[in-house]
Amino acid sequence: MGRINYAPELKKYVRRYNLGEKLSSILYLLGNDAQDVADWAYEESKRKPAGEKALKGIELGKAMFHLLGRTAAVRLVQQNNARGRLTTKSEIRLKTGQKMEMPVLYQEAGLRHPQEARNLRHNLFHEAFQALITHIFPNVETRVPSTGEGLTPDLMVYHKDPDWSISVEYKGYRSITLLSESEILKGMRYQAAYGTAWLVTSTTKDVSNLYGTTITSEEIIERGLERLRNIAKRRVYTTEQKENKGIARKGISHLQKHIGDTLRCKVVTAADLLDSCKAGKPLKGLALTTGLDFVDMLCDLGMDKHADNVLRIMKTPARSIYSDTVTSVRLIE
Repeated sequence: MGRINYAPELKKYVRRYNLGEKLSSILYLLGNDAQDVADWAYEESKRKPAGEKALKGIELGKAMFHLLGRTAAVRLVQQNNARGRLTTKSEIRLKTGQKMEMPVLYQEAGLRHPQEARNLRHNLFHEAFQALITHIFPNVETRVPSTGEGLTPDLMVYHKDPDWSISVEYKGYRSITLLSESEILKGMRYQAAYGTAWLVTSTTKDVSNLYGTTITSEEIIERGLERLRNIAKRRVYTTEQKENKGIARKGISHLQKHIGDTLRCKVVTAADLLDSCKAGKPLKGLALTTGLDFVDMLCDLGMDKHADNVLRIMKTPARSIYSDTVTSVRLIE
């Protein structure tokens, strides 16, 4: 790669914010056509958007740097993929100075990021539950809590006159996945914080039948760690087994973080929870709904499309699931 000539506006921006090393890294990633990309970025940045002022000076340099960085980030993803490597957000930030949503970046690179499948499963599940709860309670308001608010369930449901609220957590795994103590502990933490928690999952199996109707965090953590460690030790031969082993390891880490917690709550049925909500006083406890029960609830209300989507989450491997209508590059907010 020879000497690259680029606009003085970019030079000024790079000098002011000490981005020389980042620019060198970007140009290295762009390779032999770095000059062509730099020329394109200059012309593209000078284009005046409809109804806006044309960029000048430092702002023009900033726009150029951003375009060069995004193009280099796409190249890095493609190069890593050709080597069988996954590109991380921190690697993109280090080498290009860009802060990117990885599923979006992978899409720009013509590839599919593993997180995209997770996002799609979650979003399909979210739309199905949102349709269910607003059909049962037409007057409720729902809100997706933002990360950083403390405990963040996937959904908060609020009702006025009478006033009540419940927290909801989704688990959109394949049906072969066992819903573990780690997920139940998460539901217990939401129950302790919000009074009522509803754990809705696409799995068909869960560990709740191993425990009584009143559960404690000490027992959940002790027995859960023993069981999940046994799963994590097993050899894996299939993609599904590998996914389950990863889920087990994540569960172990979560349970270990909460050793010493002293939580206690009742396990209630979803039917009893809904009846109590209709009466205006949600039960203080944790409800758990498995995938087929969720599908039945949707079918009973005539929501066959949403029921089909939940069944797809249950049956379809992560790499194969798709949707023409629901976003997959980010979680629904």
